[in-house]
Amino acid sequence: MENLKKRILVPIVGQGSITHIIRTGMLDSMSEFCKPVVALIWKEEDLINELKRKGYEVTFFPPYKVSPEYASLRYKINLWYLQHKLKTPSVNIQRNYLAQFGKNRKSIKLRKKLSETYYKLRFKLQGGYIRELLQQEEILMQKEQVLLEYKSWLKLLNIYGLFTVTPFLHEVDLIARLLKQQKIPVIASIHSFDNVTKRGWQSVVFDRYIVWNKYNKAELQRIYKPLQQDGLITIAGAPQFDFHYNEAFSWSRQEWLERKGLPSDKKIILFSGGPVALLPDEPQYLKALKEAFENGEISKDYVILFRCHPLDKVERWKQYVGESPFIFYDSAPNGAKKLDHANVLKDDIMNLMSTLKHTEIHINTISTMCVDGSAFKKPQIGPYYDEVNPSKEDLFRRMYYQEHYVPIMKSDVLNLAYTKAEFIDLVNRLIQNPSAYTANCARCVEEIITYSDGQSTSRAVSAIRNFFVA
Repeated sequence: MENLKKRILVPIVGQGSITHIIRTGMLDSMSEFCKPVVALIWKEEDLINELKRKGYEVTFFPPYKVSPEYASLRYKINLWYLQHKLKTPSVNIQRNYLAQFGKNRKSIKLRKKLSETYYKLRFKLQGGYIRELLQQEEILMQKEQVLLEYKSWLKLLNIYGLFTVTPFLHEVDLIARLLKQQKIPVIASIHSFDNVTKRGWQSVVFDRYIVWNKYNKAELQRIYKPLQQDGLITIAGAPQFDFHYNEAFSWSRQEWLERKGLPSDKKIILFSGGPVALLPDEPQYLKALKEAFENGEISKDYVILFRCHPLDKVERWKQYVGESPFIFYDSAPNGAKKLDHANVLKDDIMNLMSTLKHTEIHINTISTMCVDGSAFKKPQIGPYYDEVNPSKEDLFRRMYYQEHYVPIMKSDVLNLAYTKAEFIDLVNRLIQNPSAYTANCARCVEEIITYSDGQSTSRAVSAIRNFFVA
């Protein structure tokens, strides 16, 4: 019977896909009705050995490299996709905000801007231009060496189908493209609620999608008209949030305090950092808290636990903020060559869940962690000012109104600090009466992850099973 199971390729390309597919138990559940073939994009010996011990077949992505000619062509197509197909304010909101941190010379920036303007005008004024580019892309890709290598690799694997949580990755897009040409079924579960409106052009539309919420479904249907047909998109919730509703994935407060080296006679404020690529000046808010503690503006009954984002290094925070008896730093697992290329162990998940559970107040900047904290009914604070770049403060504030984040803002779960003084005042107000600021937590959870029953993995697996077995 084992030999009769269909061979389904399951890419693992970073920490998110490890958590989503492996740590939730999704992969083990899939093995009941298919034979997952795990494709790793980097070599992680502990993970490889773990998968092989459990009987999983492991393969590795061939290197992905395209010609400069193809990269230039895809760049143009992506400009069209972001401007005319995706149709989300998020693109310009993020681009305008990040432009202030660009290190390119002004002449290079100007040439790039002129180039983009030229192609955008052509897309607007010349209706058939994008059709020409798409035809050229199809022809050119057939000549790319990477396509031949991926084609040979897939042929050797004898794959029946593809399940992925990263359909937007170029490597996975190429796999889906080749499989769809052979009429082999492909299904994607969107890993994070911001992915649909924050990723670039794909060459194919997957046969089925699994998403977190009604907003993701509407976004996909807006972008890809074929998905407006009933039954092609399943709202399953967020599988990686199942841990939040499972007591087995958190330590007792005492064990957590001992593991983190935190004082047992203090209450803990959690500050969750964002990725350095998006929020390079975010350490200013942690420094403001440090100064407030040192000036006696915040009760000494509290300390701060800083959680570093997996796509960041804790050293930059320490360098900017400095050491303090009121701040405890916690770093996330990082890959040696690429930050995201690191294993995620059960202890890593238990560390996060325990941190969410046993802290009193949560501070985060334009982050999914607002939803994580809401799942644990914690009051949330969002810095809404920028003293490092005051002239660009409006650009920073607009980041809170990217399309994926608007439902969080409308849920009124986030308490915004418009100035440094208001930031410290909010911390003190939440310390004095935290329960007065948690009324909208359930609304935020419902808006973003839809379900709070801890069964999203089961719903996603059922959708995958029905797709491949029915």
